[in-house]
Amino acid sequence: MQLGHIFQSIQSWQTLAALKMHPQTAYQILKYSKLIAAEYEIAEKQRVALIREITGITEGDATIEPGTDQFTDYVTRFNEILATESDLKPYNGSLYDVLAAVGKNQDNALSAQNIAQLEVFFKVA
Repeated sequence: MQLGHIFQSIQSWQTLAALKMHPQTAYQILKYSKLIAAEYEIAEKQRVALIREITGITEGDATIEPGTDQFTDYVTRFNEILATESDLKPYNGSLYDVLAAVGKNQDNALSAQNIAQLEVFFKVA
C-alpha cells in the first residue's frame, strides 16, 4: 500500500476510531490506528520539509501559492513521496466484520467515502 493511501485516509481512521463498537474490535482499531498515525506523521514531516526546502524558509510558517512554479515543483515531488510503498501490513481482520461491529449501534455512521478510504487497509475476504 502506498503512503498516499495512509495520508488521505487519516480522517476516516479518526472517524472510525471515534465510533462505538465491541471493546475487542475497538482495541484492534486503536492499535491499528496508532500504526496509521505513525505512518501519517512520516508523510506529514516530509511534506513540511519539502515546503521548507522549496521556499527556503526554515522557521515560521512557509506557504506555497497555487499556480506558481514552486507549487508545480511541490506537487510533483510530494506525489513522489505519496507513491512510496509503506511497510504497513493490512489490518488483521475483514472490513465486513468491523462494519458489522460498528453498525450495531444506531448512533454510528460512516460515509461511503470513509469506507472507500478504509477499504484498502483490509484483507479481501
